[in-house]
This record gives sequence, C-alpha cells and structure tokens, in this order.
Amino acid sequence: MQDKSSTRRGPLARAIVTFALLLGLSPAPAEAQSPDYRLESTAWNGLSELLAIGQSTGIRIDTSAEIDLATLAPEDALLILYPREDLPRASLASFLRAGGRIAIADDYGAAPPFLRLYGIERRDPGDLEGVPRLRGNPALRLAHPRSRHPLVEGVPVLASNHPQVLRHADLEPILAFDDGGDALVLAGAVERGRLVSIGDPSVLINNMLRFRGNRRFAENLFTYLEGGRGGRVFVVPPSVRLEGRYGGEVGTPVDRLRDWLSEAAHAEPPPLALTLTALVIVAILMVFAVSTLPLRSPYGGALLRDAGRGGGGFAGRVAFFARRKGNLVHPALVYKYELEGELTRRLGLEGRPLLKDVLAAARAAGLPERDREALRGLLRELDDLRRRVDLPPGPPRVTPRALRRMVDTGERILAALPPAPPSSTPRPTP
Repeated sequence: MQDKSSTRRGPLARAIVTFALLLGLSPAPAEAQSPDYRLESTAWNGLSELLAIGQSTGIRIDTSAEIDLATLAPEDALLILYPREDLPRASLASFLRAGGRIAIADDYGAAPPFLRLYGIERRDPGDLEGVPRLRGNPALRLAHPRSRHPLVEGVPVLASNHPQVLRHADLEPILAFDDGGDALVLAGAVERGRLVSIGDPSVLINNMLRFRGNRRFAENLFTYLEGGRGGRVFVVPPSVRLEGRYGGEVGTPVDRLRDWLSEAAHAEPPPLALTLTALVIVAILMVFAVSTLPLRSPYGGALLRDAGRGGGGFAGRVAFFARRKGNLVHPALVYKYELEGELTRRLGLEGRPLLKDVLAAARAAGLPERDREALRGLLRELDDLRRRVDLPPGPPRVTPRALRRMVDTGERILAALPPAPPSSTPRPTP
C-alpha cells in the first residue's frame, strides 16, 4: 500500500529525504525479518497461536503487510509487537484522542519515545528479589493482577520471558511483579482512546500461550481492544510498516520536517554524518524559510540572519562546523521555529505572542501544570540558543542527546494539546 504522502512531496521534501539517505540519517530500515514474531510462524517464537486466538473471538483481525494510518477509524485498534522503528508519535497520539485503542508489547524495541508521551517509563527489572519464577527459571518471571480490569478477568498469573518493567506516576498496574509499582502491564485512558503497555511481547508468542493465564490474557486483550465497537484490530508485528498520517491529512511540509527531525534526533549516526547533516539543514533552510515556513517566528528574531559578526552568519557557521563535529544546534533551531508556529496554530494565537500568553493559552487548553513548566523551560532553552547562535566565539553546542530530549519534550506537549482547528476543506468523519 502506497504512502499517500509520497505522491505529494515537493522538491524540498524530496531533497531532505535524499540528503538524509546520503548521510545515513534516514529512518533505519527494519532488520532482516527473523523468525521472531512472524504471524504465520508455528515456531516457538511465532505468532500463529495469537492470530488463531484473535480469529476465534469473531473480531475482525487485520494482518496487512502495510497499514495506512489515514484509513483508520476511531473504532479501530492497533496491537503493536516489538516495534524496531520509531513509532509515528503524532499520528498515533491523534488516533488515541479520537477514540482509537492501542496496545504496545515491547521489551527492547523502539516504543519508549512514544510511551514517554504518556509518562510511561520502561527499565530493566534487575533482580526483582522475591518475585515468583516459573519452574525456578530466573528469566521466567510471573506477574499477578493488581487491580480490577477487563484484561485480567480469568487471569490468575501472567508468565513473562526476560521482561522489562513499566512505571507510571499515577496509573495503578494491571499486572505487576511486586507491590512496589514494577508493572508488566499498564492501561489508561487518553481522552476517548485507550492505551495498553506490556513490558514483554513474548507473553504473546506461541510457546508462552501454552500457559492458561497467557492464553486468557490474549483473549481479553483482543476483546478489550475491539471494545464492542465493531472496528478492526490490526496486528502489527515488527515486519509491518505504519504509513501515512492519521485523519487522512498528508501533512504540511512542516509536519514532515518535524517527523524527519524527530527521526534524526533518535538516530545514532557517525559524527561526520552529524556534521554534514547540520550543514545540509542550514542550506535547506535558506530555501525552506522563504518558501514554506512563516516569515517570522512568533517569538521574534530571524532564524538564519546574517549578522556579519566575527563568529556568526552562514559563513561563520560553515567554519564552525568544519572545526567542531557533531553539533546539532541548527536542527534544534529548525525545531524551535516550527514548534513555535505549531503552538501558535494549536492554541489559536495570532501575531507574535509572548511566552506568558502561550502559557496562559496552554493552561486554558487543559495542558497540565507539569507539561506547562516543561513547555516554559523548552521555549526558553530554544530562545537562548537562537540568541547565542550568531555571537562569538560561535554557535552553542547541541548534542544528539540534547536534541533528542528537546524533540521528545516538544512532541509530548503537542500530543497533549487538542488538535489544530480543521482546515478550510472539511473532511468527512471516518
């Protein structure tokens, strides 16, 4: 199934993708498919039993090799197992807000950036002293129900295999290893949607579904995801790609740029690639700023002004990157520029709002205090980067880790805000 956005990308977007490919910063391709988590596999680590359980419930199970998120309806659900690529956070967050349901079973895959949007942290369990183990095997830890929930009806215990533990400041665990909050399963509401996080995808593989508790949990999971709404449940193993953008919109160039920056922030490229990428983004912005982005940041000041000072301007930046490798200050400024524009649009503001106006509008929109404080800190940090970028002795340093943190914080805040007002061309409700 073709990604709808691919048919409408302009020359700039194609240039960004081309440069990213040349520099080794495109989203990492999925690993060569292994026998793990294959839907048709009857091996011990396959998913044929899980698929059979889902089909036995009478629920509409979809096993497409590619899923176009633009075609999802709010009554649909996704069961994502061990994602190896960064998840499309903005689209999945919009899907949840609209009423969709998502379950993510992941231990060592790429789910954490998405889970952190909702305050869910994943970590290694350590020894977990005193936790019951299946047949004395230290890898096979047993989790017990800790709260009343449809997921644990008829489930006395859930057997895991090398799990990770999940934590959330407010959610009570559904299934946990102990009384200290080390959860195997968490579930919560996201506006009209529901999110389930499972710290071990192997609880659903063929070998583990021999256990009565695991099998009943799988049945409950399908039933909970469908929720009596008549929608489809898409089973998404590592080999399945999530394409498109939820809601039917292909997305503006700014949307695609933010997605690309998010992917770049979570990549682990060599230092030379980081250096070249920063230079490429500076060059791209010379075109992008006059063709696509707003002419002025809502907080004022030019993003790429030629100050003519000893350490600044485009020539100064080129010289700077020739001396120091791995600085992502200009990708960070790209993110600042489009984040501010998106906040202005989401919050219904106009012109060049002050920080206090943005925070007041965020509060009126229902953004929690913790997120408002994070937003205040992020905007101040990005504004400070812009202020210092053209000052001697050269641009401030932004590491890949710092850019990752900025992008994660910004996307978490955007995911918590209501969507922007609809475009002038209304879309039919899916």
